[in-house]
Amino acid sequence: MIRTLFFTPGKPIRTNISPSEFPRLLRDRKGLLWVDFMGEPPEQAEPILSQFGFHPLAIDDALQETHTPKVDDWGDYLYMVFNILNYKLEDGVFDSEIDELDIFLGRNYIITHHDQLLTAVEDAWKTCQRDFRHLQGGADHLLYRIIDSTVMGYMPLVEQIDQQIDLIKDQVFDRPHPSTLEQLFALKRLLLTMRRILLPQREVLNKLARDEYRVIDPKDRVFFRDIYDHLVRLHDINESLRDLVSARWIRIYL
Repeated sequence: MIRTLFFTPGKPIRTNISPSEFPRLLRDRKGLLWVDFMGEPPEQAEPILSQFGFHPLAIDDALQETHTPKVDDWGDYLYMVFNILNYKLEDGVFDSEIDELDIFLGRNYIITHHDQLLTAVEDAWKTCQRDFRHLQGGADHLLYRIIDSTVMGYMPLVEQIDQQIDLIKDQVFDRPHPSTLEQLFALKRLLLTMRRILLPQREVLNKLARDEYRVIDPKDRVFFRDIYDHLVRLHDINESLRDLVSARWIRIYL
């Protein structure tokens, strides 16, 4: 599925735009074009991405999952990879998988590419359609909103992990059960996966907050610094939770 959204001051937001119009819309320096690819096969996405003049290596990275958060500076645009942790809790056992969000950022456009439905992208898309003021800050500010929503999505997970640790602790001391061990190992795997995402993602946000990129307004770096601070805090929380999972009362149980 390919979705398109175009905003220019003083005019209604346009959607369902044909790719043939992209070159003309990109010449509108006051406009903002957002193209969102979801589950689109490479043979259909590649010709559209090529219209923007992206380097073939950047396009290949976007169409093939790399699972490594990064930011590449190509001068007139940035190519970024972000990881998103999807999870579910069933019968006290966490199961998780990593989804990838690829983003191209130019001065007056943003392109998002992902294989699965991502809550952060959906929330930003609906918010922009409801209120055009969310688009007035430009492409880099829209990028901030998407990443911020992604990072804040970890907070409910942190709360659930904290609650699960309390339940496991009660089980260890009061009513040990064979499933407790399965819950414990699943929890440790989840926390390790979170750590593997948070560390490189934190470095990406540090670069967006400090480095001088053509497509990011210097006054907007403070917003990325704010997300960086959230990631630092999340990493610290993750380390604390991992310490709890490795606590003495758990080692006794094992």
